Amino acid sequence: MSAASLGCLLLATFFGLELLATRIPKRVRLLPLALFALALGVGAVELARYDHGHGDWVLWIAFVFAPVIVIFGGASAGVRKWYGWPDFGPIPGRLAAVAGTLLLGVLVGTQIKASDVELTRARGETLRRAVLAWRDAHAGAWPTTLAEVAPDVPTTRLGGFAPPPFVYDATKRELRFPMSTDLDARNDLTTKDSKWERVRK
Repeated sequence: MSAASLGCLLLATFFGLELLATRIPKRVRLLPLALFALALGVGAVELARYDHGHGDWVLWIAFVFAPVIVIFGGASAGVRKWYGWPDFGPIPGRLAAVAGTLLLGVLVGTQIKASDVELTRARGETLRRAVLAWRDAHAGAWPTTLAEVAPDVPTTRLGGFAPPPFVYDATKRELRFPMSTDLDARNDLTTKDSKWERVRK
């Protein structure tokens, strides 16, 4: 699904929940919208940690459209409350609040990602040592897969849902893990000192 399609789907869901709110008891009227905002926030945390192949979602929805909605929706709610005109009703303010929850999720996820990357590098260092030890024990031959080195190959820590695996290339003699759709962290196993460098895919 493209970012534009997802954005339209999210807006349609928002307005559908707004329509639903007019048909349910007043005391629980905002509950569906609050649950929707919470789901968006949790999803934003996950995609900020690792985009799972949907970097366009993060770019266009989280970094372009959500801030625009927060700015203009929040401004509309502010002038409605403090000046009374122009009065566009409560919907722009609610839309800004939902988009703000998404932005908060991105902020939290970005902070978590820094520790995710550090922990993933630590796991990568363990794999690097295991690969080099296997090579030394087999007269300089390189393993063809990581399963030969470690039967229980650790996963990366990028994201809480289906984190991507480490990628080992026996011909290039390198170890990688994806940091995003377009960016990998690469470790050259032939060098004496371990160093992780960011490379484009």
